[in-house]
Amino acid sequence: MRSVFSAGVLECLMEEGIWIPNVLAVSAGAYAGMNYLSGQKGRVVETLIKPLRDYKYMGFGTFLKHGTFFDMDYLFREVPRVRAPFDFRKMLESGGRFITSTVNCLTGELIYFDRFDTMERLFDVCQAANSMPLICKVKEIDGIPMLDGGMAEAIPIGKALEEGWKKIVVVFTRDASYRKKPSGAWYRAANWLLYRQYPKFRALIPERHKRYNASLEQIAELERQGRAFVLRPSGMTVHNSESDADVLLKYYQHGIDVARGRMEELKRFLES
Repeated sequence: MRSVFSAGVLECLMEEGIWIPNVLAVSAGAYAGMNYLSGQKGRVVETLIKPLRDYKYMGFGTFLKHGTFFDMDYLFREVPRVRAPFDFRKMLESGGRFITSTVNCLTGELIYFDRFDTMERLFDVCQAANSMPLICKVKEIDGIPMLDGGMAEAIPIGKALEEGWKKIVVVFTRDASYRKKPSGAWYRAANWLLYRQYPKFRALIPERHKRYNASLEQIAELERQGRAFVLRPSGMTVHNSESDADVLLKYYQHGIDVARGRMEELKRFLES
């Protein structure tokens, strides 16, 4: 749910007419990133925040009913078609590139997707990209069992550098002091039990915090070099399972405020 901060930042970019053609989004960031390319201001409010006032699509009750912490059918089937239709055609016509990632559970390989022939394909991939271990079911894409790409690379700075991007705008959903800690013994044990048939996926978990923190240091160095511009929360945070619509609206607005407060600085970075 912290991704509503990212959505607020992107909302501000849309208001300012700032166009960044490559959008690389991990996990829940995909739900915010796609709306930037389709130019749908406020769509995250309609799809993720307001619905919580009348339907708790996440939580223990949802897990008992659907076997997942989030009601994935609601988020990736009903919402984009009925509640807040996604403008897939406009996304394609934008000329921008939407990139998100999953992990192949069989090989432990990180897989990036950036071509979507249909909206069905887009939301199937995004569902897999949002399928966090333990609280979501494994999602098959092209017959391959997939889970959240963030398990392999939560901060995909390596992909951006590999593609040779000269300037990178990074949106974090945690403050500057955050560093990821090693997974607890219970978490490792639960993954071992649930994903016994996927040993190469399980092998990603013990070193996940090291990859995350190394990416933070890499981005800090790029920031010092003037190649990266970082936007992150300041003085406010929410839990990733926050379900209070009013709290989430404030965090979304915080994203807008942070981006607006650094807008001139961002424009100079992009224009230099």
